[in-house]
Amino acid sequence: MTSASFHRELLVHRRKALGTLAALVACGSGPARAATWPERPINLVVPFAAGGGTDTVARLIGQKLQAALGGTVVIDNKPGANGLIAARTVLQPPADGHMLMFGSNSTHVIAALASKQQVAPGKSMQEAFTIVSVMANAPLVLAVRADSPARDLRAFLQQAKAGKLSYGSFGAGSSAHVMGEVLAGSAGVELLHVPYKGSSPAITDLMGGQVDAVFLTVAAVEAMVTAGSVRPLAVTGLRRVSSLPAVPTFEELGVRDMGNAGWFAVFAPTGTPAPVVARLAAALQSIAGDAQVQSRMVALGLEPVVSTPAQALETWRRSLAAAAPIVKKANIVF
Repeated sequence: MTSASFHRELLVHRRKALGTLAALVACGSGPARAATWPERPINLVVPFAAGGGTDTVARLIGQKLQAALGGTVVIDNKPGANGLIAARTVLQPPADGHMLMFGSNSTHVIAALASKQQVAPGKSMQEAFTIVSVMANAPLVLAVRADSPARDLRAFLQQAKAGKLSYGSFGAGSSAHVMGEVLAGSAGVELLHVPYKGSSPAITDLMGGQVDAVFLTVAAVEAMVTAGSVRPLAVTGLRRVSSLPAVPTFEELGVRDMGNAGWFAVFAPTGTPAPVVARLAAALQSIAGDAQVQSRMVALGLEPVVSTPAQALETWRRSLAAAAPIVKKANIVF
């Protein structure tokens, strides 16, 4: 064997040895990493402005998650582009469990179907993220100011037939936007959609008279309803919301395709170590089953959900399949 051949063979063996060592380290590091995680503050990125319904729920989950993991959880509001800005923030490497996203039916279903922009180069939303746990179903509510002449949904739609009315939502292409388009199409009226970077600015403009109505989560308007400054007209979903028992569902009122309540979930970037995802999932399941958390969620108009990653993935898949024809029919593209 020549000296050059010997050195080439030696180099090959060294590379193989290093590869084997790296594989052994990787195999052994997963459980160890899960045991020591979190090693620094966890950022739970919220795709909407502070003060809205999504932010309220995220802070509740973040507070409990911090106690469960024994680390710091920072709520990081990144509104805009119906979750795209938040998603791209979370997908910055490394995928080690310290960057999570509090997503929803709007950000990971509607946006995934309607957006022309990729969340990451060459990747769809489904490829870029791993869903860890669905935390709650989130019905939406159409609401007007207390001094509005629309005392109920029928009066609101009659008013819309007489002249175009506007409604604010928490983003273009959001589930609220889609439901507004479905309502307009079903009733044969024109409704002007006004997108905001969260629920709080939409409510501000509702109270200021800049929009005629809002289509938001029950969590976002619950305090205003209690105060008597906002009147809810109807809720999405197949059953009434326990915190608003007098408010009928759209389905009850004869409006079809409004039975999807939407949901909130915690997502991690694809590639996050499986043991870390498993530990996070266990903590979230425990939080979702906590009586205090469930009571607070119900008060916010949510339906608490306890789900494994597999169950959450099935919910995500079903939602995508159900929303696809509605998004196409309403021609939601952004």
